[in-house]
Amino acid sequence: MSEPQGYPLLRVQDLATEFKSGPGRFRAVDEVSFTLGKGRTLGMVGESGCGKSVTALSIMGLVPDPPGKIIGGSIRFEGQELVGLAPERYQALRGNRMGMIFQEPMTSLNPAFTIGDQISEAILRHEQVSPAEAKARTIELLRRVRIPGPEKRFDDYPHKLSGGMRQRAMIAMALSCSPDLLIADEPTTALDVTIQAQILELLAELRGQSGMAIMLITHDLGVVAEMADEVVVMYAGRIVERAPAAALFAEPQHPYTIGLMGSVPRLDIDQERLAAIEGQVPNPAALPAGCRFRARCPFAIARCAEIDPPLGEIAPGHAAACIKAPLESAA
Repeated sequence: MSEPQGYPLLRVQDLATEFKSGPGRFRAVDEVSFTLGKGRTLGMVGESGCGKSVTALSIMGLVPDPPGKIIGGSIRFEGQELVGLAPERYQALRGNRMGMIFQEPMTSLNPAFTIGDQISEAILRHEQVSPAEAKARTIELLRRVRIPGPEKRFDDYPHKLSGGMRQRAMIAMALSCSPDLLIADEPTTALDVTIQAQILELLAELRGQSGMAIMLITHDLGVVAEMADEVVVMYAGRIVERAPAAALFAEPQHPYTIGLMGSVPRLDIDQERLAAIEGQVPNPAALPAGCRFRARCPFAIARCAEIDPPLGEIAPGHAAACIKAPLESAA
């Protein structure tokens, strides 16, 4: 079935991705749904192990099988269903219409090839251009992501670049074929704050120039506040809150979101120590009954052990998976 007119660039519906673990299986992504429009930025936040990166890999068709497998749901990109798509057709999209910046450049860049060769290869694979044209475009891309001396850097190997420069090279590679969708998985992890700010400014500038959509995966709420139009908050494989960024920061409605915001240092109030969410994300292979967050939740009541609340709309465009939402103390 095709999408109706005016469909979003990306529509994820009831996505479920499982992994084999010993004799059993567990769901890393459990009935996740969201949309992303052209030229928009969607922020996806949550602690490590909550399913953010697996969601991204599922969209890109990069879940390793085995041990992982998409077992349900739909991923539509520009109206085309991606779940079950033939590998060669997926590969034609990936790196061309869909690009991804991975969390750690040194695990994504091949140390045996120069930066220039790796970016040129992506262009040659997807477009009918000569090697000379691909090199010229690569040098222009390196200049576009503000790598100084791009003609010289073309011949550098990854180990000769700083962390910030490697991240810029990864962005250049992801943008090499002018994708409509860019997935950025923790693009500023392990970079100092000055370089982080430069990378985020670069992404915002490139979005403005090209109109591409960005799916920004991060644990940093400050980054989300600066970059995102809409935010989804994930916990234990599920979305627990989804809202426009302004509404989410003004009135968070899930206890987990409130806890995440309370963990962010602030300059406008005195803080002897940062607030923390006690406990850990539950083991996906042994999830508790009822609400998955209840063991860590200061608002939990007895019914929370009995009900696994669905994501329900509490205001236009704002949904939360909590039986007590809207929370009067959230404001």
